[in-house]
Amino acid sequence: MEQNGIVKSVNGNIAKIAFVKKTGCGGGCSGCKSGCPVDTVILEVTNTKNAKAGDSVIVSLEEKALSKMNFWAYIFPTIFTIIILLGSLTILDALKIPKYELYSALLSLFAMVISFKIGGIINKRKNTTDFDLKMIKILPNYSR
Repeated sequence: MEQNGIVKSVNGNIAKIAFVKKTGCGGGCSGCKSGCPVDTVILEVTNTKNAKAGDSVIVSLEEKALSKMNFWAYIFPTIFTIIILLGSLTILDALKIPKYELYSALLSLFAMVISFKIGGIINKRKNTTDFDLKMIKILPNYSR
């Protein structure tokens, strides 16, 4: 995945780069007229191209790393929640517990919270070199 950003500051070999977050609808605000707020995220990237403050740069993240992050953020919690929901429905029904659907729903909500916590912990403990952002190139600035 590649993203354009603007170097805000450089400290040694670390550049702080500002990225504009894309909206869920793809950023075509003229099409949906929803007036989505534009948020900026500032991340630290190793300055391998000797960029200076104000330069536009392209930064990349490996697709494999992005897939891992998506798995722990979205897929793992969904699967864990569904397994707990189906398992608790089956077990509580077999035990003839009244209102077992309600208890199963509450257990699955609790499981969802726990799965997000587990996913976050695992994601942080993984080798962070997989998730390193790499500066690919400095874009030409035609206004100079």
